[in-house]
Amino acid sequence: MWRRLLSLLKKEYTQFFRDRALMYIVLYVFTVEIYVAGTGFNIEVRNYPTAIYDRDNTQLSVSLAEKFRLPHFNVTHFIHTDQEMERLLNEGRVSLVVVIPQDFARHLAEGRPATLQAIADGTISNTALLALGYVQIISQRFTQELAGPERPTGPGVVYKPRVLFNPNLKAEWFSSLIELFSVITLVSILLPAAAIVREKEYGTLEQLLVTPLRPVEIMLAKVLSMASIVLAASLLSLFLVIYPIFHLPWRGGLLLFLLSTALYVFSATGVGLLIATVCRTLSETILLLLIIITPVLFLSGSWTPLEAMPYWMGLITYLSPLRYYLNIGDGLLLRGTPWYLLQDDLLGLTILGLLLFGFCAWRFRKYLG
Repeated sequence: MWRRLLSLLKKEYTQFFRDRALMYIVLYVFTVEIYVAGTGFNIEVRNYPTAIYDRDNTQLSVSLAEKFRLPHFNVTHFIHTDQEMERLLNEGRVSLVVVIPQDFARHLAEGRPATLQAIADGTISNTALLALGYVQIISQRFTQELAGPERPTGPGVVYKPRVLFNPNLKAEWFSSLIELFSVITLVSILLPAAAIVREKEYGTLEQLLVTPLRPVEIMLAKVLSMASIVLAASLLSLFLVIYPIFHLPWRGGLLLFLLSTALYVFSATGVGLLIATVCRTLSETILLLLIIITPVLFLSGSWTPLEAMPYWMGLITYLSPLRYYLNIGDGLLLRGTPWYLLQDDLLGLTILGLLLFGFCAWRFRKYLG
């Protein structure tokens, strides 16, 4: 059996590396796609197009206006009329207008409240809310600088936030890891499904079935070869993109992460085997994969926080191995969580992964038989 299995593994690797299109897709999604996800799509407010409408024109108002600078705000216009402000917002040339009213400095000198108005384009609501939050922080810090430490301006409560695991709130750490986990899911399903469907199209699957090979050997060769390729590509992504480019700190747990990834990949390849029993062409395979992958990613918590889901939908997420895998991956790579604190997720991933792979393997074996 082992000699036949090794021969089949050699065939699978040879077939994969001869398929240039599929090989380039795997290399692209594990390198360029993750780099683009970490740098091109950022939830932070950066270079936000801003206009300053200073109606006070005093030294204090100019000092406040200078606080709105890069990397968060890119002040492109200094305006002087309401009509100019409305035109810039309507044309989409700016997304935020900071209005410093008249008598701003005089109210501060007299110890009276001085208002600051921020007019934001709410078309992209999440970004607008973040920008308004930055405006509030800047105004509060400006007030504290004017008051000085010996003259507190409010109650004796000092707000000192502390951010753990990602103190600089680098969005690329989270974005690149989420993209890596999503790509692992996508490719783990695609590779075995595409390999089997290609053999259907070429007529080589029937040739394998008339040989002394058993269905379980054919299945294991597909799973082991494709799973090893995904694991190797995951390591390539970590050590070629995520660690050196995004400077993700090394917090240990890499061996446990690889073991968890191997278990998750095996469960995902089982789904690929199941898809291969349904589809007859590669185009059908890709179409069905796109239909399946969207709810899988959505119900994992990678797109929408689990806390924001309805109660009944949150219960469904417990049936998704990706939910547990995301918790394990984030815990090990971002937080450096010890394994005993992840034992519930490890147990859930193990049980669901084995059940899913077992069912899909049984269905595939029955299909070959």
